[in-house]
Amino acid sequence: MDVGIVATHISPAKGYGGVAVTTRVLTKAWAEVGHQIRLVVSDESIDRRLKPEDLELGDNVEVDLYRCYWFRRWGFGFGAIPAILKLCSKAPVVYIHGIATWPCTLAAIFCVIFRKRFMVAAHGGLMPEHVKLIRERKPHKWPFYKLLTFPTLRRAIAVHCTSETEAEGVREVLRHDARILIVPNGIDSREVVPAGNPGGEGITICFLGHIQQEKGINAFIRAWLKTRRLADRLVVAGRGVDGAYFEEFQSLVEQAKGAISYRGYVSHEEVMDLLANSHFLVLPSGLEETGGMRENFGNVVAEAMAVGRPVLVARGLAWDDVESIGAGFIFDRTDASACNVLTIAQSLSGSDWDHMSRNARNYVEEHLNPVNLGNQVWQVLMGSEIGGVSAKPRQEAIL
Repeated sequence: MDVGIVATHISPAKGYGGVAVTTRVLTKAWAEVGHQIRLVVSDESIDRRLKPEDLELGDNVEVDLYRCYWFRRWGFGFGAIPAILKLCSKAPVVYIHGIATWPCTLAAIFCVIFRKRFMVAAHGGLMPEHVKLIRERKPHKWPFYKLLTFPTLRRAIAVHCTSETEAEGVREVLRHDARILIVPNGIDSREVVPAGNPGGEGITICFLGHIQQEKGINAFIRAWLKTRRLADRLVVAGRGVDGAYFEEFQSLVEQAKGAISYRGYVSHEEVMDLLANSHFLVLPSGLEETGGMRENFGNVVAEAMAVGRPVLVARGLAWDDVESIGAGFIFDRTDASACNVLTIAQSLSGSDWDHMSRNARNYVEEHLNPVNLGNQVWQVLMGSEIGGVSAKPRQEAIL
């Protein structure tokens, strides 16, 4: 075994978004180049329990799925204790996907006890606005962070972030103890077939994600309703999470009088079809005034660009450069800015759209290759330097 990996959920688990997808992509990328991996993760999926063969990770990955029950979002299950204990005692180095969940917290503590090298991917858990939300509205969770999450993160060889915004949040809570590696998430463009211009009158915009405040979809719909033309359409796919917020969403859908299509939760194949039949993907995370935004990367943006779809993205995520590469538009987190970008998107000529589509696909192929990005993470995991500072763990005890 070259490395042990611990995660809460993993694709094809349904209902757990980008973290589950990223876990599988990075694991598969490392396995592809020959690394021997042992993976411990819950069997949780909203439709059924996963089996090891569902993951299709190849012979280089030994999968240990423990039974998840009760607090399913946090991957709770007592079977995680012996599985993670064994992994952390035997693995030479451990990579942990996420913070403050049951398996991730156990893994970090066991790594400290066994004095093992480990890296943690924050996966948005320390985005500045999200941390502020926890401190102000979830006082029961803040002591957990202070007593367990932060001390173990300080012992990690590095905290893996996918954007400078996410890294900023880590620096704020860990201060001078932060050792940060910034590497974006990858996507295997070989598995995604690019699609041509869907044509038709008007433009179709696609939103993929949970219907919850931090995703900003309701605020975006309000802007879209102000600017849409008769033939414009909005397609939304994702689970309703927040009760009152979802009710507001349903009301906005009714106001659109058929111009908004809500598909609920859809499979990956259906996601690809929705993107192929849309002109743009939108990621409006943080557009709400009080959203507690924790979007650190936005895997759906990478997926859309792989299909050849230009993107409309709120400023401050990992995609502030999409305008400079000619693959989409950025809007400030205000209603006026969102309306302005929608007007610009509506005015694009067919040839301009085609050019942006090619730029989007090319960017994914050239910059988001999961094997290349995985190698960057691997080098640090194995002891390479980060910005001239050696990535070695500190040895003082925390317990």
